[in-house]
Amino acid sequence: MAYYYSPFRKSYKKNKDSGCVFCNEKQMNLETVKSLNGKLISNKHYRWVVNMFPKFEGHTLVIPKRHITNLEDESDEEIFARNKLIKTAAANLRKLYPGSGIEIFIQTGEGSEASIAHLHWHVVPALPSDQLRGFDKLGHFFTMEPDKEKVVIFPIKIEKAQKTLLKALSKTLGRKATNESSRNGGRQRHAAERHKGKKLQ
Repeated sequence: MAYYYSPFRKSYKKNKDSGCVFCNEKQMNLETVKSLNGKLISNKHYRWVVNMFPKFEGHTLVIPKRHITNLEDESDEEIFARNKLIKTAAANLRKLYPGSGIEIFIQTGEGSEASIAHLHWHVVPALPSDQLRGFDKLGHFFTMEPDKEKVVIFPIKIEKAQKTLLKALSKTLGRKATNESSRNGGRQRHAAERHKGKKLQ
């Protein structure tokens, strides 16, 4: 059995007294993935961020801007916005890690291993050489038989993390603006131009 070695987790602390870090707009803007021209990769309801305390290679998160703790509290509009952003995240992670698949995880609720009580989806590459699959990536080493243990054989180094991953994802995105507001603005302008053209005819 392999495991990811993450020195970045050494400085991670669960501090409930300082408030929800995912609701800290300033901090989230720093961690949000950006295109080369600085456009935040987000939409009205969700943002795509790099996990600054990664557990594995290419560890990113899709997080709601509104403080939501239960899946049933997510609106239909938010669900649509979240799925749309997950598609953007998945497509660009595949570009950054050629030949990879995508794995998406969520942990939520009191009985889960979620360290922050604010919904968030882990969106990560499944590398062809990966020794870990599914929830093993989140560090849950378990045994199916009570008298046997899983044996850890060797660590896997994380190549891209924190600012290095942010920069790499910016390069895959290029200069295009992929935030929803920019796209919607463009659609509205094109619709207005078409309408104006019909009137002139």
